[in-house]
Amino acid sequence: MATSRRRDIANFLVGELKKIDGNASSFDSSYTYQVNLFDNVFRRLKFLDEINDFPSVYLQAGTEDRVYQSKGLTTSTLDLMIRVYVHTEDAVETLESTMQDIEFVIYNMDTEQYGIMDVQVGSMSTDEGLLDPYGIGEVGVTVSYDVTD
Repeated sequence: MATSRRRDIANFLVGELKKIDGNASSFDSSYTYQVNLFDNVFRRLKFLDEINDFPSVYLQAGTEDRVYQSKGLTTSTLDLMIRVYVHTEDAVETLESTMQDIEFVIYNMDTEQYGIMDVQVGSMSTDEGLLDPYGIGEVGVTVSYDVTD
């Protein structure tokens, strides 16, 4: 069950990030996405030389830590890395905008599915223009959820 829950949570996040389309948010109509990902959100890892469509977002599930508590309650914490690739004249600005949109989605999505108790953005980093006109950014996310059935 845990492996499928882990997979389901990663797939759920991919689906939520695909909502970044340059239009008003379906979570909050007062927020307009700054970028359009054109459904270029995937659950796997790719490197810059393998990517043809920009911007692109790749989500990779990392370490899952379990806490076995008394009375049959088991919670889990799953680390996810979201990697963002862009290719524009102003790559740093586009990266910042894309990562802001990602953060907005993470903090506004409906997290009651799959027993999700909490979702936190733990880190955000960019290449700071090192690869201009390309840009690479990473968003570290931690998801806490109940794995007890």
